[in-house]
Amino acid sequence: MVLITGVLGGMVMIIMGVTRDNSNRVDTTATNVAQAVMEQISGVPTNKSPVLVMTDCLQTDPITSTLKVNTAVGGATLKANGDIDFQADSATTLNLSQYQMNFTVCGSNGLQTVYDVRWNIKPVGAGGWGKMITVAARQPFTASQKGIGFIRPVTLRTIASM
Repeated sequence: MVLITGVLGGMVMIIMGVTRDNSNRVDTTATNVAQAVMEQISGVPTNKSPVLVMTDCLQTDPITSTLKVNTAVGGATLKANGDIDFQADSATTLNLSQYQMNFTVCGSNGLQTVYDVRWNIKPVGAGGWGKMITVAARQPFTASQKGIGFIRPVTLRTIASM
């Protein structure tokens, strides 16, 4: 009985470890994708608002890429705590056309993972001397899971100025 309990407990720990390893990989990659978008936006002076183009592992040509980053004030809906509200923007496409992209990351084994990236830009200070940038990324499959398989979206914030 003691041996069975020990073996079953060990098996549960291995299963939980494998699940957590996958969630850490998804979380780290989402952070990297959000950071790339944030760097693009924060590199633009606050008195300008061009639409920038990004490339991922599928869209490698900047001329034909459909991954556009709008740097104008506005963006995805924010929750009361300042996080991007993926639920609110799923119901409407008002802001999503300009402040959302599906960024694909390709692994060395040919696996492709798509991340839903959304951002919001708010002016900061008198006269808009700066901008508060909030970028969130999530992997849609893991976001729809419940329990131990659920992974919250990664949210990054920064203030950029001229």
